[in-house]
Amino acid sequence: MKSFRIIPLLFSGLASAYTTPKPSCVSSRKAFLKTCAVVAPSAFYVAIASQPAAAFDGSGSNAYSGKGVTSKSDLKKSYQRRVVADIKDFKKLGAAIQKGETEGDAWVDFFIPYQRREPDSNGRTYAAFVDLVGNKELSGCGILLAASFAKTGKPSERLPSVKKYSAMSKMFDPIKVAGEKGDTSKAKEAYSKASAAIEAYLEVVELPPMSDAIYN
Repeated sequence: MKSFRIIPLLFSGLASAYTTPKPSCVSSRKAFLKTCAVVAPSAFYVAIASQPAAAFDGSGSNAYSGKGVTSKSDLKKSYQRRVVADIKDFKKLGAAIQKGETEGDAWVDFFIPYQRREPDSNGRTYAAFVDLVGNKELSGCGILLAASFAKTGKPSERLPSVKKYSAMSKMFDPIKVAGEKGDTSKAKEAYSKASAAIEAYLEVVELPPMSDAIYN
């Protein structure tokens, strides 16, 4: 098992992919997990859910508003691809938790908050957690995909997809807290609850359930 106590080594390996602080900033599990951006207060999600679907598209541009049907469809597909990639990483985290791990590569790969130097093959400029739920500077693909089901000129906050996103987005912090405490039982419980919320979200954004091979 790889410990967060050797995060400096992990970060040195990730340096070519992520813009990270000095390794000394994350020399322990608790220190590392405290640097991982947690889900912001619920008011933040209400705010971004009520915004028009013009937001971060994976390359740093605000590019949804004013697009035609074809380009909107392309953007929706790009958000779906990113969500699929994020759920893949979430399932890897779940596999680690089931093994009794509350630290290591799967935790780092999911929760690391730093920006990639270049987008990955799925257009993600951040690791799974931030890519899915966003941070203070940008909206994640989870809300972008949910809001993309709104009709032009109509508010998105009442959409079933946005409501399911809001419920899902609150479920990751308990996993992170359990990992910080090294509490396997709590991590498993939190992961199970998050999985249920994700399943409900996937259903309303026209993506298959987590059991589908697309997430393998």
